[in-house]
Amino acid sequence: MKTTLAPGLFATAVAAVLTVPIAGATAFASAGADSPRPQAAAATAQGPLIAWGEDDDGQLGDGSTMIEYSAIAVNAPSGLRATQARAGSFAIAVNSAGLVYAWGRGNQGELGNGSFTSRSRPVKVHLPKGVTVTSARAGFEFAIALTSTGKVLTWGEGASGELGNGRRANHDLPVSVRLPRGVKITAVTAGADFAAALTSTGRVLTWGDNFVGELGNGNKASTATPVYARLPRGTKIKAIAAGTDRVFAITSAGALLAWGGNTQGALGIGGPGIRRSPVRVHLPRGVKVLSASAGLLHSLALTTTGKVLAWGDNEAGQVGDGTLTRRLAPVFVHLPKSAHIVAIAAGRYHSLALTRGGKVLAWGDGSVGALGTGTNDNHKLPVQLSVPGTVIAIGAGPESYSSYAVVKKIID
Repeated sequence: MKTTLAPGLFATAVAAVLTVPIAGATAFASAGADSPRPQAAAATAQGPLIAWGEDDDGQLGDGSTMIEYSAIAVNAPSGLRATQARAGSFAIAVNSAGLVYAWGRGNQGELGNGSFTSRSRPVKVHLPKGVTVTSARAGFEFAIALTSTGKVLTWGEGASGELGNGRRANHDLPVSVRLPRGVKITAVTAGADFAAALTSTGRVLTWGDNFVGELGNGNKASTATPVYARLPRGTKIKAIAAGTDRVFAITSAGALLAWGGNTQGALGIGGPGIRRSPVRVHLPRGVKVLSASAGLLHSLALTTTGKVLAWGDNEAGQVGDGTLTRRLAPVFVHLPKSAHIVAIAAGRYHSLALTRGGKVLAWGDGSVGALGTGTNDNHKLPVQLSVPGTVIAIGAGPESYSSYAVVKKIID
């Protein structure tokens, strides 16, 4: 049975991505970048899932395929209290016990349950015996998961080499990525048809499609096994995030590197042209970045002072500066005066931020309910949702027209 949250609970807007801390808990580097999460916080930052937006593939997990303009409760299996959720045409969630659930489109095996069948309610991903997962991400038609031992699993479509197992075949069950010997991974991220992983030594591995330089290794060839991105000498990376066709990497000094597709200025480098090797994003003077998140053609970054930068395509207002003007370099999102942001996320054409007090701000495209306002209106400036409880995580993804949130407890 579908559970629709009480009218008025989501009075304004909402949008997109990642694992976020409970107010007062240790921050997870922030919910925009795909970064290591302190284990001390992981056990407490979980709760029931709510969702809204496009549902044509069953990605809202409520058993139907109807667009929802306001939040509904995901019909999660008994005991599923998620720490995070991400989505595109399918959704994926992880709980504090290290189990993974998926739902939505499954015709390429992206649900990881041993079938090529779509599901409109969550099903358990069939992990190898004894394996637990700390985070998982959704690509276009594949998924990637980081295990508690620093290994990487993938499943779903593999035609572009995005599964990283040396083959270009689809898999409906998780397979192991062929990492270099001795390498331990601390974070993973997924673009449309490629993936990236952060090593414990601060390097970045990439694999899959490389049409516009997604792999960051300086050449044009795709690969079905991981290769190292060509980072500037002496650079150590502490967090990564992928958009549809690009990657962002936050350095230990708080600078932001980018590579890949640059349509509409999505790389934030001040001008046009793809980049096949990492280059610096043009941040405002003195600004340091904690995390990044990327949609289809726009990008977000969270600063160390709790502000949000945005750039790229702005046709639906997803940059959040009150205009519809494309931005080739980062500009500050016009946040409410008192807002201190702890996490950011980008959907396909919408953006999301989580405040320190567990409130959600959203802006951009609302045409298929991605903003959760109860209407299909777009918003050029962030609007605050009145949520049914304290939000501890927000989610979407670069291919997603839907949005997710983890709350401490659903309050009717």
